[in-house]
Amino acid sequence: MRNKIFKALVLDKQVRLFFVDNTVLINEIISLNKHNHRILNLALGKTVSGISLLSAALKGEQRLSATVTMSNPKYKIFADTDAHGNVRGYASQSFLNAEGIKGDSIQGLIGHKAYIRIIKGSHMNQFTGITGMPYQNIDDDLSHYFKQSEQTETIIETNLALGEKNTVLYSYAMYAQLLPGAPNHLLNEIKEKMDTNSILFKNLKNMDNLQIQEQLNNYFSGSKIIGQNQVQFSCGCSKEMFYGLLYSLENKDLMEHIHANEAIKTSCHICGRTYLYYPSEIQTLLRKKEKND
Repeated sequence: MRNKIFKALVLDKQVRLFFVDNTVLINEIISLNKHNHRILNLALGKTVSGISLLSAALKGEQRLSATVTMSNPKYKIFADTDAHGNVRGYASQSFLNAEGIKGDSIQGLIGHKAYIRIIKGSHMNQFTGITGMPYQNIDDDLSHYFKQSEQTETIIETNLALGEKNTVLYSYAMYAQLLPGAPNHLLNEIKEKMDTNSILFKNLKNMDNLQIQEQLNNYFSGSKIIGQNQVQFSCGCSKEMFYGLLYSLENKDLMEHIHANEAIKTSCHICGRTYLYYPSEIQTLLRKKEKND
């Protein structure tokens, strides 16, 4: 059941609840970023974990992209997802290359002037919201975003533990949102019960759908699982995307590779995938450049 979001209505259909064990997904993303700063990896993992849950609320071709900008504006974390459960997340190159990152906690890393920017919608219809991060942590500030930007009472909570060499021991997350007319105190009830019964999350991978439904009924009255969504890492990069980089090179540099019969290698900084452009392809590109010059 890893990487599968369960969607439910709880407390007599007054609250929408999503929950997931996304250990495999978050471990893959942290591994791809290849950074050994523990707090940065925690911040990255918690951001992606929270955003991954929101894929279950998207429809059609909708996407959601989030940028967490730390008080040092060069330090950013990006996470995005779509209605098909494709998720990716990464830190800015300035963040990854920084030496001696200040802060031995997520709060210290975020600082007092950080903010969250989220773009949501389809290609033709997008909404952008920006809020500060007054709590200086990922969970409460993502929840704060929905309360301020979308005027919706929401709780997003992530739990992530790193082992040696920044491997993810476990990662699970919860998203709870009041439906119209529901009293605010229900969110606090959900948060309290989920915090004291985390065994539900840790055992998701060992339970079938019926067992999960039974466990949910033990915690909340009138509970019903209404759907499931798979989430998975997907970078979305392609060889064609990097042609623009080659096009920006000087003609003489392209000629050097052609004469030396050497390929040009490019790598995606998000997933690490490598693309090779062979001399014949470089020659075709060069002809196109010369024609357009």
